Amino acid sequence: MTATPSAVNGVHTYLALQVATLHEFREPVINAEPDAVHRMRVATRRLRSLLSTYSGLYETMPLNRRRLRWLADELGEVRDLEVLRMRFAKRLCDERPDWFEALAEQERLAYGPLAKACSRERTTKLLAAAQAMATAPQYAAVASQPVEAVLGPILEAARKDLERALDAIESAADPDEARHEARNAAKRTRYTAEAAVDLGEPAETIAVEAKRLQNLFGRCQDDVVAIRYLETHAPDSPVLEREHQARAKHLAKVEAALAERSGS
Repeated sequence: MTATPSAVNGVHTYLALQVATLHEFREPVINAEPDAVHRMRVATRRLRSLLSTYSGLYETMPLNRRRLRWLADELGEVRDLEVLRMRFAKRLCDERPDWFEALAEQERLAYGPLAKACSRERTTKLLAAAQAMATAPQYAAVASQPVEAVLGPILEAARKDLERALDAIESAADPDEARHEARNAAKRTRYTAEAAVDLGEPAETIAVEAKRLQNLFGRCQDDVVAIRYLETHAPDSPVLEREHQARAKHLAKVEAALAERSGS
């Protein structure tokens, strides 16, 4: 007879994977290696989400969400510039106007403060706390309960939060902000579902759909950020018109997805 998995099994495995990613990419971030900032930033975000969603599974939590937020913000200073630089590089092909070179230089200079932040004792202590939680967790009594009874309601609550965020878009005073909030809700739901792997197909289905929505809304948010940057730094660039065209296309896809949801 196969034993029923406890609620904490898959969740803690997922948490420990994010902790390992933090350690793995600390030095690559300091050395400004490609994709390192992105990988480490995503791990911090996933950990913050897990600590919020699944905090009830742990008796003690040595890893602090506020400190993870600090690290994510430090990484974000570089990552946001990197995303813009990579995006505009594709738009410009081989052309490199002055405003683009200024952006690339701003990104390069931002690595200095980030490398210092990642080398600080504060980061060392944060990673040590994360490692302690990953290798010597102290579970609450509920963690030993059957997975369906504990994680099922948590995942359903996340799904409902996402539904509310989607519903709020239509009547929002600021649709861009509402779409951004929906993106964040989709990310939280995705991470919640991915960690609830022991729930099987229901969790996998929710994770796949949340990822799809995250990507849809993410493209819209990237459009907003790119357009704002160009309007400030390069209002005469032909790239601005291409960004507006991309925004129109991505908004149409979002509207189609929301209409399909309403009709289902």
